[in-house]
Amino acid sequence: MSTFQLWQEYDIHMHMIKKKHRKIIPLKNKTLGNKIEAYTFVEIKWLDIEGDDGWSTLDILAKEKLPVAVSKGYLFSQKGGVTRIFRDYIESKEKPTMEDIGSTVIIPTSVIVSIKKINLT
Repeated sequence: MSTFQLWQEYDIHMHMIKKKHRKIIPLKNKTLGNKIEAYTFVEIKWLDIEGDDGWSTLDILAKEKLPVAVSKGYLFSQKGGVTRIFRDYIESKEKPTMEDIGSTVIIPTSVIVSIKKINLT
């Protein structure tokens, strides 16, 4: 299989993914603030980069597929071609809000295969 044919297959695959799955969840970021309940908890499946430093053949390379990574967390934003989530937060001692966040993940929206809301209640 030629490089051109591989790119054609990739383009067809990505076109099917884009049509099949919604990649954006509408948010009203200005009203989210520091209340964790305001953030949507999501599961994101996205295409990751695959690499191999060992010896191989062109036939094996032609059959390789991109791995699908899965990330879960609170959806912070989706703008400028970037999806941002965070997994951890610190609750304030004085009031029921969050102070700091941790375990952040930034994913190019173009490589997202699917994104779905997860109900935590």
